[in-house]
Amino acid sequence: MFKSVLVIGHFRGIRLEIHISWLIIFALLLTTMSAGFQHHHPDWTMTTAVLTALVTALLFFSSILAHELGHSLVAIRRGVPVKAITLFIFGGVAQMARDPDKPNDEFWIAIAGPIVSFALAAVFGLLSGLTHGWYEPVPVALGWLATINLLVAIFNLVPGFPLDGGRVLRAVVWKVSGDASKANETAFASGKLVAYGLFGLAIWNMVAGNLVGGLWIMLIAWFLLNMTQAQGRMYLLRERLAGLRAHDLAEAEVPMVEPQRSVEAWLHHDVLPSGKRAYIVGSDAAHVEGLVTLSDARKVPQADWSSTRVDTIMTPIGKLHHVPPSAKADEVLMLLNEHGLNQIPVMENNRVSGWIDRQRLLRTIEIYLEVNR
Repeated sequence: MFKSVLVIGHFRGIRLEIHISWLIIFALLLTTMSAGFQHHHPDWTMTTAVLTALVTALLFFSSILAHELGHSLVAIRRGVPVKAITLFIFGGVAQMARDPDKPNDEFWIAIAGPIVSFALAAVFGLLSGLTHGWYEPVPVALGWLATINLLVAIFNLVPGFPLDGGRVLRAVVWKVSGDASKANETAFASGKLVAYGLFGLAIWNMVAGNLVGGLWIMLIAWFLLNMTQAQGRMYLLRERLAGLRAHDLAEAEVPMVEPQRSVEAWLHHDVLPSGKRAYIVGSDAAHVEGLVTLSDARKVPQADWSSTRVDTIMTPIGKLHHVPPSAKADEVLMLLNEHGLNQIPVMENNRVSGWIDRQRLLRTIEIYLEVNR
């Protein structure tokens, strides 16, 4: 989903990462808080203000991570895999492998994040009160964290997609109406309304003289609107492709090459005549060892092509991305995009039953959508 990320760890199989854009908001927050602490506490030294701002900013982003973990752990408990949590300029996002199948699951996954933020606000607020009279930066930082977590929880509950409140709204409409399409339309319409409202608030702030605040609100509004529109298009595509499966998209003729064949022979006798960039490595469809692509061959010096077997440069079957015949069309497309793949085999019980090429997939989807308008 995101490129240019730094992996900072793993938690219960969830990859934790920071997008490069996070550095922008971290630097901005650090600078703003340092200046704010110095302004409101003139007796503090610059070092005290900067260090307090640094610790507070790190705890704030830890709170955002906890918010996303709230979503993720509930999702996993309800059978929805979570691949990663990414912190970026606008906060954080949990990358779920798929959407929930039931409105109850959607509701509890969505509401879990704000619940965590409300809990953190209460804990930080309590600690701020208990440490009153201590070294002043401690209760001040804790009080700020209590306030910001409360604001995060409240803002996320605004009923506009893709905010948590928009997902809660979708779950409620889905549950009451029993119609997932209607729930999606309601959530997306609400999301656009919230975005347009934020655009109005941004303009009002700029007219009132708060140029920086207005620009920041406008940036958030732009992000929400774009996310809402992108998600809306994706859900519409999913609905229209609902009846299309991997076995409908696959070519029955699977390009195969024997494991012992040299790279040179494979390129000259198979790839060039066929124009296909990837081949399954194996003796037959029931004995698959891996996948070899033109990109793999390019890593081998040309002088070594004749002495290098294709099974020494292939991606082994255990590391090979593949889909079952029953996989939905949008899931196949998502897998190709997520991993930057141009082709993917259709497999069941380690037996290849078909082959899906990206260009063929896109052409088939285009024709299918025209026929089923």
